[in-house]
Amino acid sequence: MTLTYQLTSAPILDQRFRNLSQDVQDEFNKLSKIAEVNGAEVIPRLLELKQQYPLPLIYSCLAIAYGRVDPEKQKQIITENYQKNPKNIFSRCNYARLCLAENEPDETPQIFENHFELKNLYPKRNQFHYTEYTGLTSVICEYYIQKKQTEQAKELFAKLQEISPDSGDTQHIKKLLEPGFFQRIWGKLFA
Repeated sequence: MTLTYQLTSAPILDQRFRNLSQDVQDEFNKLSKIAEVNGAEVIPRLLELKQQYPLPLIYSCLAIAYGRVDPEKQKQIITENYQKNPKNIFSRCNYARLCLAENEPDETPQIFENHFELKNLYPKRNQFHYTEYTGLTSVICEYYIQKKQTEQAKELFAKLQEISPDSGDTQHIKKLLEPGFFQRIWGKLFA
């Protein structure tokens, strides 16, 4: 597979985040680690940071924190992030995942302006983080799966496996495309 851009593991941070004071960046980095394991502990401070700095990264961290304690609030934060930051790749991916989870796959093309490839979506960029690639590609795979376009999903999945075989996004799509024994039986019984 040939990409028309470079993938990197080096952090690609929003310029607005880099413009924050080093103290705020350091605090956010600590909060983001805690959010993954104990969301309730950091939600109040993340809400304060969101009010001061409504950046996609802070919204995404807040969504992770709420995911542990209040799924409805998580949905609200994901939606608000997309509304406030509609051009951010992670805002788009998270909102598309939410739409797919709520059985609204037809929202996906609109979210991505009918561009299912990073370079088409962000033509001025020549470098993307691996998580940007796996995030978008896995969402589009899931979209194709829900739309019963299995061949397109399998083609993208092959690229995902080639680029990032161990990522959570890749493993999620693998489970959707290659259901286990009990899922296959369940599907046959209730198809």
